[in-house]
Parts: sequence; C-alpha cells; structure tokens
Amino acid sequence: MCALRNIRVSLKRFDFAFYTNYASAPNTFYDNRLKQVPKTEANLKFIEDPDTFGTLSTKFKSNPNDVLEDEGDIKEQEFLEKLPLPSQKLTIKQYADLIKQYIKHKRLKEAIDVLEVRMLKEDRVKPENYIYNILIGACADVGYTKKAFKLFNDMKRRALKPTGDTYTCLFEACINSPWPLDGLKNAKHLRELMIEKGVEPNLTNYNVMIKAFGRCGDLPMAFKIVDEMISKKIKIRVHTFNHLLHACINDKEHGLRHALLVWRKMLSMREKPNVYTFNLMLKCVKDCNLGSKEDIKTLIEAIQDQVIFDLSRVNKIQIELNKNVKYIERPNLEKQNIGKQSIAQTCDESIDTKEIDSEDENFVPSGGTSKEITVQNQNSITLLPKEYKKTQNEKRMVPNLLSKLLQLNQVLSLQEVETLQDKFAIVGGQEDFLKEMEALSVKPDIKTFTQMLPLIDESRDCELNIIEKMKSLNVKPDIDFYNMLIKKRCLRMDYDGAFLIKELIENEVKNCKNSYQRRKAIKCNILTYGVLAMACKTQENAEKLLNEMKEKQLKINIEILGTLLRHGTAQLKFPYVLYIMDILKEENLRPNEVFLKHLEAFHDKCVNVIHKNETSTNKSLSWACKSFLSKYKTWLKDVHIEEEHPWKQFMEPHSETVQRDNIEIKEPKRFYKRNRQFIRYAPRV
Repeated sequence: MCALRNIRVSLKRFDFAFYTNYASAPNTFYDNRLKQVPKTEANLKFIEDPDTFGTLSTKFKSNPNDVLEDEGDIKEQEFLEKLPLPSQKLTIKQYADLIKQYIKHKRLKEAIDVLEVRMLKEDRVKPENYIYNILIGACADVGYTKKAFKLFNDMKRRALKPTGDTYTCLFEACINSPWPLDGLKNAKHLRELMIEKGVEPNLTNYNVMIKAFGRCGDLPMAFKIVDEMISKKIKIRVHTFNHLLHACINDKEHGLRHALLVWRKMLSMREKPNVYTFNLMLKCVKDCNLGSKEDIKTLIEAIQDQVIFDLSRVNKIQIELNKNVKYIERPNLEKQNIGKQSIAQTCDESIDTKEIDSEDENFVPSGGTSKEITVQNQNSITLLPKEYKKTQNEKRMVPNLLSKLLQLNQVLSLQEVETLQDKFAIVGGQEDFLKEMEALSVKPDIKTFTQMLPLIDESRDCELNIIEKMKSLNVKPDIDFYNMLIKKRCLRMDYDGAFLIKELIENEVKNCKNSYQRRKAIKCNILTYGVLAMACKTQENAEKLLNEMKEKQLKINIEILGTLLRHGTAQLKFPYVLYIMDILKEENLRPNEVFLKHLEAFHDKCVNVIHKNETSTNKSLSWACKSFLSKYKTWLKDVHIEEEHPWKQFMEPHSETVQRDNIEIKEPKRFYKRNRQFIRYAPRV
C-alpha cells in the first residue's frame, strides 16, 4: 500500500512539472517573436478567432522603441513633422510673379516646379486658377499640349473652376501642337467637353476655336463655328474674320480662294479691315493657291452674287444712261441685265451712278458712314462709302478682287495662276494694294512690307522701289525685313547683292553717334547668318561666316550647317562636305532629317560614280568617293542620329548656352507682422 501511495505522489509531481513547462512555453515563444520580428502590417497574423474583437492588444504590446519600416508611414510621419513655417509662404500674386520671371527667360520646367514642388510640397499652399492659367498659357505658347491638358485635369481635381482664359489657352495649345492630328483630336474633345458641361463660349473662345480647327486641318468646322455665332446673334467683327483668314492659310491648294470669299463677306457685312487683315491676306497670297480654272470662275461668280445682294439693300437707284434719268425699282433689277454674266465676255457699256434718290440720300447703314451704289458696267457693281470714291483718283486697269469696285470689262479669258507675282496681281499688286489700304484709312506697318517683299518682281529696282515707298510712309525697316531681302536675293543667285545688305546693316551701326543709338540700331542676328549661308558657295566663305558667328558669340545650329552642306553636295566638293561634318561633331549637334537627306543623296551619288568609273581612267574621282564612303561610315557611328522628342526640352532643366547670359530670378519680399508697442501720445512743449 505504501508503494502504491509513493507512485501516486510521484505521478502528481510529474504532472505538475509538465503542466508548468507547457504553460510557460507559449509565453516565451511569443516574447521571442516580439523581440525578433518587427511589427509591420505585412507580418501581422491573427492567432485566435478573427471574429473576436479586442484580443490582439493582449497578445501584442506596443513598444515605444519600435521603428517604422513602411514607406507610407515614413512619408506620413515626415509630412506631419516637417510643417512649413508661416513666414516662408508667399501670396498668390508673389508666386505668380515668380512663375512669370521663369517664363520670361524661357525656363518652363522651372516655372512648373514652382507650382508642383514649391507650392504643393514645400510651402503647402493651395493654388488658384490664376496660377494654372499662367502655366497652361506658357505650355500653349511652346506647343506642350500634353502638359497643358494635364494641368487642366489637375485643376479640375482640386475643385477649381476653369475660366474663359483657361479654354482659350487650351485651344492655343492645340494650335501650336507639333502634330496637327493630335491637336485636332484634343480640340474636338475640348469642344465636346464644353458642350457637355454647358460652358457658354465667349467671343475670344469662338475666335480661337476658329483658328484651332483651321490650323489643324478642319476648315469646314471653322466655318460652322462662324454660323453658330451668327445663329446666337453674336456680332461678327473684324477679329473673327482675321481668325478665319488664319484658318484659310492652312489650306495650301484652295486657301487663297477661301480667303477672298471671306474678304468679300467682310466687306458685305460692312466691317472695316485693319492692318492685320491686310497682312494675313499677303500671307495667304504667299502660302496658298487659288485653285484650278473652274475654281477661279466660281470665285468670280460668288463675288458677283455678293455684290448683287448688297445692291438689293437699297430701294431705289437713280442711274443716268445716255443723258436720261431712270428710276429702277429693286424687283426690276434683273430686267436691266445687271447681274451674273460670264467673265469671258467683254462689255463696252458703262453705266455711272450719279446720286441716290432723295428718299434714300441720307441713308446711313449700320457701319455709320453713308454709302452710294456704283454700277460701273454689267460686270462691275459695288456698294461703297462716298469717301472711298474720292480717294480713287485713277481707275484700275487690272481687276483687283480686294477692291469694292470690281472692273471686269478688261477680262478676256481665264487661266490658272501659279507664280507669286500673278497671285499678287489678282489682289492689286504693290501699288493698288497700298492704295486699297489708303482708301480704307489703314496705315501699313513693317510687317506689311516684309510680307510683300517675296511677292514683288525679281529685280533690284523693285526692291529699291519698295524701300523708297517705306521711307515716304515713314516706316523704318527692321532686321526681319533685311533678312527677307537677303533671302530673296540668294534665291535668285544674286549673292553679291546679299552681302551688300549685310554691309548696309553694319554701316548703320558704325554711323551711330552715341551709345544710345548704337543700342537701338539694327544688328545681325542668327537668322541673318542663316540666310547668308545660302550665299556661301565655297569652303572659304563658309569658314569666314562661321568664324564671324563665333566672334559674335552666336551658336551654330543644324539649319545653318544643313544649308552649307547642300552647297557642297550639289557641287561635289568633298573637302567642303567633310568640313561641315567635322563642325557638326565639334559642336555636338544632332543632325536633323534634312541634313541626313543631303548626306544620303551624296552617298548614293558617290556609289554611282564608283560604278561608272570602274572602266574609265578617272581614278582620282573614284578614289575621293571611296575615301568619303569610308569616313561616312565612321562618322555615322560617332554622331547621335536618334530623333529627339519635341517635348524633351521642357522635361529637363534648361541648359546654358554660349549666347545666353546667366539669368537672375528676384525672390519676392516676405512681409512679416511687426509687434508694435503702444506708445501714448505726448505733445511737445
């Protein structure tokens, strides 16, 4: 019995020891786990029932020495700890002034960083739509369409309401986009968004929409927008017609025809054109064509229809024919055979209008000036101001389609218009074009004569004539005018005359008497040397030109080298071509498509020369071609030929160049609140 009792006691002691070790084992396990593994969201494991709430606090005890390892927690902690001081924050106007300084110096990346880095991350200032409008406008000017729309979306996410200026800048971004199809897609999307949100466009929005759709290639949409403006009873002013002319310039085949119709419509609506209208017409004449022979005929017929429509506005017209006075009612206008006829026919009859009937003598249209009807002949009808006729002392011998008075009695036949001089003759030529501006009280500016310069005849006498005309009108030439004159002479291979213009510019600087006149004098710029490169036929002239650019600290660009290379490849001058290729490597420039196109054509020409001269005795030429081909292969390996993205320059900080000075950005002054101590007023005794 005693033995059994001892066995029971020993078993109880064993059970107690086993239970004690078992109970203490989990605690040591969890303690070791807490010490070894840091507490993060990734390694949290629910040991007990997940439906039970509030049990984890007993298992995991918080330790103030725990280190956070999650990136999100670290960023949140830094955001809460590094609060900006109130003294480092600026006002919205000060941030805007800072952005404008960078934009003025063409530092777009730094200007965007003011918003995205300084305002939002460092100073934590809530931006306004004014800041976004400035940056969107800056991106629009350089064609950075993607960033402009990204800022627009960020603006909407921050619950900032876009204004009319916002939409205007976005359409400008579509206009200046490097890819017209992409710009057209964004313009359509933006217009649909405005219709969806119920945004009513203002007059500026309509004008920029017309220009955007025209520039991107959708000319019918531009005219539809004008019809929409008329349906909403928005007054069509001269600025809207100017934007329509901008749209017509994009159509290279029939743009001049559309522009002339827009001009006639503007005259029929009694809107006075300004100097920008005349300049845009000259650009249309230069860049666009009139179309085929049938298009010209339909154009003349459409102009006559508009003239007849203007004539029908007046109730009665008194016409003196064969010294007899007759009254013609408006319904009887067609019976007098005054209307649309074939311009191939000639008519010797002339019907002059003396005066309007006494009832309509004081008729004043919406334009505010009295009008009178002049029926020159069966093919010449117009509605023009009385002041207009007084300025026209001489009769036009050639039909001017810009004039309110059309003289088609001299037209015998039609033919297609191809040359610039013929197209310029349709709108009056130099003399009649300037008389037309004088008749409408519009003074030409320097841009008018610069646009007119490529349209005049190819002779020095005509160029001197236009310079004398500028002096008589007190219009001073600028460097762009001289650059265009140099280019015109180079295109007709008058290279000596081109260098004479450069000497004329330098003499003007030397003749300046004081420092103020020298600062304001005309100086050669990078475009001047670009057009002078067209006159460098030899390697010596090219070296002289490039050395002169280095002396004036003007950086050589790929366009100038491409122009010089063209002379070397056309004349098969191997040293000239290799010299230009070496200059490109020294300047670390990237060859563009035109430069490579000239080199590839020269490469093919050398290959053909080698094949042709295998049996001939001219071994020096074939040896020179083989030498060039070997050097060309090594040159291609040393030069970066990858095409650079047009927006890459705006994604990186601006690089310093030779001709750019170090810019200085003025930091706005901070205003601090002063603790003023109250001092009791004590009068002086």
